[in-house]
Amino acid sequence: MIRTLSRLAFYVGLLLVVILSLIPQDVMPTTGVSDKANHVAAYTALALAGGLGFRGLRWLMRVAAGLLLLGASLELAQSLLPDHVASLYDLLADAIGIVLGALLATGTNTVWLRHRLTGG
Repeated sequence: MIRTLSRLAFYVGLLLVVILSLIPQDVMPTTGVSDKANHVAAYTALALAGGLGFRGLRWLMRVAAGLLLLGASLELAQSLLPDHVASLYDLLADAIGIVLGALLATGTNTVWLRHRLTGG
């Protein structure tokens, strides 16, 4: 059950990150925190959901690499949009989030949580 919900959260999260990265700036919702914190939070959540949704270190590495490629692709796309600015610092924030999410996905707290939620 937790894997299914995590995969769903991962795919929905991917869609939201793509949409929010490419919509015009004037309709972008504000969170009250810095842009870099938003990047870290989003990519942490994606990496954690991907790590919980797909089993094994090999899958986690694929998820992490894919998320980093997504972040780079979105920054490139933003450089082509008139009201966006591409930033290597945004990509660095994405990478920090990916590492944090991967660590959480492999950490003992996550194992405990998975154990508690699945009744295993």
